Amino acid sequence: MFALVFFAIIFVAILYFLKFNKSSRELEHIPYVSALPVIWALFRNKPHDEIQDIVRKSSKGHDIYLSKLGPYVSLNIASPEYAKDLLMKSEDIAPKFEYRPGNVLYDFFGNGMVFSNGDKWRTYRNLANPAFNLALSPEMVGETTMDLFSFIQQNLNRPIDIFEVMQRTTIEVLGKLAFGYKFGCLESEETPHIINIYKFIISTVESVYRIVFPWISNLPTEHNKKFHRAIKEFDEFIFDIIETKRNKIKNNSEKYTNNGRVDLLTSMLELSEREGIHTDTKQLRDEMVIFFVAGHDTTSMSLSTSFYYLAKYPEMQEKARAEVISILGNEPVIPTSDQLKEMKYINAIIKESLRMFPPASGLSFRTLEEQIKIGSHVIPKKTLCTVNIWQLLHDPENWENPSQYNPERFLNNKKRHPFSWIPFSSGPRNCIGQNFSLMEQRVILSMMLLKYNWTLPKNSINKDKLMLEAQFLLRPVDLKLIFTERN
Repeated sequence: MFALVFFAIIFVAILYFLKFNKSSRELEHIPYVSALPVIWALFRNKPHDEIQDIVRKSSKGHDIYLSKLGPYVSLNIASPEYAKDLLMKSEDIAPKFEYRPGNVLYDFFGNGMVFSNGDKWRTYRNLANPAFNLALSPEMVGETTMDLFSFIQQNLNRPIDIFEVMQRTTIEVLGKLAFGYKFGCLESEETPHIINIYKFIISTVESVYRIVFPWISNLPTEHNKKFHRAIKEFDEFIFDIIETKRNKIKNNSEKYTNNGRVDLLTSMLELSEREGIHTDTKQLRDEMVIFFVAGHDTTSMSLSTSFYYLAKYPEMQEKARAEVISILGNEPVIPTSDQLKEMKYINAIIKESLRMFPPASGLSFRTLEEQIKIGSHVIPKKTLCTVNIWQLLHDPENWENPSQYNPERFLNNKKRHPFSWIPFSSGPRNCIGQNFSLMEQRVILSMMLLKYNWTLPKNSINKDKLMLEAQFLLRPVDLKLIFTERN
């Protein structure tokens, strides 16, 4: 019975993708690349790097091509110059594609900053900008890293899952930054209930089957019912935090939190009150969800990549540690912003980790509101466009030996196209938390280098290469490291 269902799904998928018709004669000069090899690889749970190899092979070297993944025909861009032509367009000319209720992305993310457009996007971006600028002080991250030390002390000299540990760490940083809330992820090895709820939600949102066949999400299945119950519970958690903040601001009972620092939510509420801007509770919830995902999963992946390669290449770890000691001394301390700027090799490690394994391998769709030119190509209005970040970051024309981990490439002053390294996107819709994420990674990595040595276990499945899960947000498979305290 299972085999019949499986082959029925595959048959429907083939018919579904064979229905492709070019939506406009103006796009006939753009090559069409079948997504079937990619879909087949996704259904077989191939790791993301292998899927990207299939993408490159299927596209036959084309830097711009049409393809169909799920119900949408999209223009795919895999060249820095073409990416620049799209991403530097005004947010009103190339706005984000807006999903509708019933799509898993809309059901969870709503109209948060990554998906909203126009005045709504501008309003909440302007409310969040000052808070992120204030948050660039390393102290909050350093305090959480001290808590991380206490957590690791209980697990010394035995393999621990570094990605899970980094998730625990970044969620605590996020709690302080966004909500002024302590999750307690570093107080015990038990995962807080609300984090388990979040993990179930995000695993559903990332489901390949729901992306390729979005109508699955509307079926009256037990999983779909559980998904919507989980969202409701997660929403209640966020709504409660928002209303608590509103009441405290109204009563002036707790204007500042986190040792005098104002969290992101409080800052947005206070600024909106001063400017006379109405902040909708549901919209604030959508923004907090975006911050939750962007500040949690993505930074965890980048940090885990850096820890992995420093374990794999001990000479790099020693070079990085020597730089940190020369700047901070030999004892674990919280670095200042000026000291972080001196850490050239640490910064190169982080940039190379983001190049090798960008946490988000592709940008969310843009829908053109006007005809534009991308290179010599005239792209008509209403075309759906996306940029393959992974392909840009592994393009051999800009990156020598792109599959090799080499932080030195960011220290040799070699000129590259400015859009060849855009893990946080670029242009007016770039990631608002980019500078905070980079600062957070520098603080955690430098402090950990002063406190610990770490190695790969001898039987690690990641001994030869970093194994990735078959997810759209990149995650490592069973990435365990052994930490020992430095003498």
